[in-house]
Amino acid sequence: MTEKINKKILDDIEQLSKAMEKNGLSELTYSEGKAVYTLKKRENGVFSEFPEIVEKNNKEIKTKNLLENALKSPLVGTAYLSPEPGAKKFVELGQNVKIGQVLLIIEAMKTMNEITADKNGIVKKIFVSNEAPVEFGEPLILIE
Repeated sequence: MTEKINKKILDDIEQLSKAMEKNGLSELTYSEGKAVYTLKKRENGVFSEFPEIVEKNNKEIKTKNLLENALKSPLVGTAYLSPEPGAKKFVELGQNVKIGQVLLIIEAMKTMNEITADKNGIVKKIFVSNEAPVEFGEPLILIE
């Protein structure tokens, strides 16, 4: 793995490790641009979480939180983002919505089921596209 880490990063880690030892620190976190470095002291020396690992973990956590907080499909069917072809969409990104407001329709067995907002907030992400099939529990829209 160290072959992928450039020499400057390894030198920085070494200097920080020495500073930690000198100042009696057991853990140190710092950031440089988008990169976040965490150094933790262990009995056998200093362990480092390299920036690409931290960034990947942060993205996975954010994605998981988005999916957990999204309004999910209550049934299997086809999602429609507007009431009819060519009509204005029920909601757009950035739009304020209120509890009970129609967000989209899911057609199941030739029945149109209105999917409404379960809370007040702003539409942050729309996970489905118009006329896309959806599964039960699939994330539809994120409202924060």
